[in-house]
Amino acid sequence: MEAVNKTATERTKRAGRAYLILAIVALLAASGWYAHRWWTAGKESTDNAQVEADVVPVAARVGGVIMTAKVTDNQRVHKGDVLFEIDPAILDVEVKRAEYDLEAAKEQSAVADAQVGIIESSSKGGLSSAKASLSGASASVRSAGDATRAAEAAVARASSDLALATTERTSSQQLLEKGAITRSEMDQINRAYDVAKAALDSAIAQRDLARANRGVAQARVAEAEGRVTQSGPVDQQVAAARAAAELAHVRVKIAENALDNARLNRSFATVVAPTSGVISRLGAHPGQTVSPGAALLMLVPDETYVIANFKETQIGAMKPGDKVDIEVDAYSGTFHGVVETIAPATGSRFSLIPADNSTGNFVKVVQRVPVKIRWDKVPEVAMRPGLSAEVTVHVH
Repeated sequence: MEAVNKTATERTKRAGRAYLILAIVALLAASGWYAHRWWTAGKESTDNAQVEADVVPVAARVGGVIMTAKVTDNQRVHKGDVLFEIDPAILDVEVKRAEYDLEAAKEQSAVADAQVGIIESSSKGGLSSAKASLSGASASVRSAGDATRAAEAAVARASSDLALATTERTSSQQLLEKGAITRSEMDQINRAYDVAKAALDSAIAQRDLARANRGVAQARVAEAEGRVTQSGPVDQQVAAARAAAELAHVRVKIAENALDNARLNRSFATVVAPTSGVISRLGAHPGQTVSPGAALLMLVPDETYVIANFKETQIGAMKPGDKVDIEVDAYSGTFHGVVETIAPATGSRFSLIPADNSTGNFVKVVQRVPVKIRWDKVPEVAMRPGLSAEVTVHVH
């Protein structure tokens, strides 16, 4: 009986020790949990981060044969340093042609400007001359009309005088036959008849000449009117000349732009570093023919930053300006930075084929949001893009 009691007592003691140990473990776990909550309060961390830089692809802007390459892989260069020299022979020809085209355009512009003055003076002078000719021709028509009317009156008088002379001659001939007048008187009457007939012929000739002169004068009037009509649209002729001059001026500007473009392309034959950094992936060498847009090398700039991909549950209180602790796997120690920007969408939304959650095969996955972090102070060590990092953001 005593043995049974002793065994029960020992079991009770072992159970008590087990409960005590369990209580101690629970207490330690709770203490650790609360300590972790206290230690990580106001902090959001991730190891999904890496150093980044805006790597610049340097490409040829003109085509040609590379004459010289002045850089090698992993070489440091400064902004404006010469990287390549492309054969500029064809580009020089283009510059010369653009210069000749500009000179020709300027000459044509000068001729067009001079033509405006010539047309203005000749058109106005021609119109004045045509109007003067029309006025003179009109006066000639009036004068010819007066002369024609006078000649017709003279013909009428001469016809009357001839009719009278003819009548007198006939009656005198009868008197001569009867012996009432002498031969001498008859000869005098005949001479008077001949004079009247000659006067009529002369008057008719003068009348015909006056009519012909009037026809000529009327033709000159028609010709002068045509000249006035032809010279009339002076404003239109001057406007057309000025429009041609303006077109010539525009062609000069086009030629100037073409020359500027040719010179700009010529300058592109010398490829320079767009920024300071380190050469990488050098893919062009002397003697190689390149086309416009062909990649020559990659230039890794000195300025770097960190991209940290936080879970969507971590960014609720995060904002630009928050302090950041950065640990880069390649180096010991802690670097410091500041949250610069937070991406406007999750990384999956920028993927080539974004997830479509409306298909019915939905599985909830915690998304990542890229956060850009700039250095508080530029690190003294080389921060190469792609290096892994662990980031802790102090949120408030």
